[in-house]
Amino acid sequence: MSVAPQATRPVLLVADGSPDDLRLVARALERRFGADYAVFTALTATEALEALVRFAREGTPVALVVADVRVPGMNGVELVRRAHALHPGASRALFVAMAHSAGMGAGIAPVLRASALGQIDFPILKGWVSPEEWLYPQVQEALSAWNLAHRPHHEHVQIVGEQWSPRSHDLRDLLARNAVPFGFYAPDSEVGRRLLAEHGLDASCLPVAIFFDGTTLVDPDDRALADAFGVRTEPEHDRYDVAVVGAGPAGLAAAVYGASEGLRTLVVEPRALGGQAGTSSRIRNYLGFPHGLAGSELTSRAYDQARQFGAEFVFMRRATALAARGEDHVLSLSGGVDTVARAVVIATGVSYRSLRIPSLDRLVGMGVFYGAAAAEARAMEGERVAVVGAGNSAGQAGLHLARYAAHVTMLVRGESLAASMSDYLIREIETNGHIEVRVQTRVVDGRGGDRLEALVVEDGAGRREDIPATAMFVLIGAEPHTEWLGGTLQRDRAGYVSTGSDVSLDRWPLERRPMLLETSVPGVFAAGDVRQGAVKRVAAAVGEGSVSIGSVHQRLAELAAGTHALPH
Repeated sequence: MSVAPQATRPVLLVADGSPDDLRLVARALERRFGADYAVFTALTATEALEALVRFAREGTPVALVVADVRVPGMNGVELVRRAHALHPGASRALFVAMAHSAGMGAGIAPVLRASALGQIDFPILKGWVSPEEWLYPQVQEALSAWNLAHRPHHEHVQIVGEQWSPRSHDLRDLLARNAVPFGFYAPDSEVGRRLLAEHGLDASCLPVAIFFDGTTLVDPDDRALADAFGVRTEPEHDRYDVAVVGAGPAGLAAAVYGASEGLRTLVVEPRALGGQAGTSSRIRNYLGFPHGLAGSELTSRAYDQARQFGAEFVFMRRATALAARGEDHVLSLSGGVDTVARAVVIATGVSYRSLRIPSLDRLVGMGVFYGAAAAEARAMEGERVAVVGAGNSAGQAGLHLARYAAHVTMLVRGESLAASMSDYLIREIETNGHIEVRVQTRVVDGRGGDRLEALVVEDGAGRREDIPATAMFVLIGAEPHTEWLGGTLQRDRAGYVSTGSDVSLDRWPLERRPMLLETSVPGVFAAGDVRQGAVKRVAAAVGEGSVSIGSVHQRLAELAAGTHALPH
């Protein structure tokens, strides 16, 4: 009951004990995807596993494994788990009978549990009348993601550089976080040698960025890279209704709502879309996305949405100062650029705290990374890596890295993950055979010459141990990006911006009290993780960003009316 795949085509493997159901699904998949994929069917788990082992041995790529909940010889969850061990890049799905799709019957329980534990990527309904409605959309989405990760695709820019060069890492991180399709090639690879030769370059001038139109940049800084893409790096207008500082979830939400409600909106971002959320490989607890989505996908969608409404974005400029000019606010940017806005929303977010260990500081970008797991994960195939941290971002990074690395060690200073990580992530980590969690453990030193080779860790009893590690991803604590504000706004001891009831009335100049997200300067608001007392969740940041625009409208109405004592 099997169809032998051609070696040149990736495999879609379907396992189901029902010959009629198997035949129906196979025909539908072949009709839509048969030109590019080979459909392999199996009536038993043994047949499916034998084929998967053979494909792994022969080097035949497997793009998708779909199994019924009960395949003769093994339950479907165990089958896709074993398939994942053999082909970690393949998407995994379980069939769900149409009668169970609304939660009726016990048949849905193992599917929901497998999804919650991250053992499958999505369910597929069977018993449909039309595959266009229930089969093709999810399969197409999975195959699109698989192709992007594993097959040649359009590359807007090609980078030739050393894998463990800090600047090469910076370029990969910048492009990945801004959703720019790119390829990265070592100078001694076949493609790398060809690209250098075609453009009259050699390995002494790395990294090199080669654009699809033939433009070549040697060791470009971020501003030069942005200019080559035609990205705006200076404000277009002299004055705006609202200037948003930061393009993370809070800033993007403020941009969408501000522009959609008719405000001339400027967004200033020094580096990349998304902030910390943009580096998250998979956010599974965001409302409306039951199977999760990448942080970069969420933020790139929000960016497109804001631009469609007319928001203006300026990249590669840092905010350096904020000052009052009558009832307006002057926002100073790096490079000596100033812009004026009637209201300002500060959404600069936070950054991961450094370990401040000299031996590891020297290796930043050479195996030591702060966040950025998404940009480096594929290069970790077969390696042993470590993740330092116990929050949701650390959990997401560990799970994403486990798809590629041979072993992931999570190093946690506390007694457990439960105090700071969502339960769904903890359950996924506990059931992932590639992840080891070591609690009451901290990093105290590192070893390596031109790249990280090992970490020195210390347990709660003071015992030290060397553990091999090609890479370490640090996601601990947070520090707000507010040093540029100086004494302009009230901040707490950690640097977070005070708003609403946290603002001292001694610093507040108006008769009315500050609005919920308003800072100690009227008309300046703070949203997201940068705000004192903020709930550090993507949904909360999005909510605050959108709510801040309502407050901006109130402030603008107040200015228009010539009064400073509007009801609050």
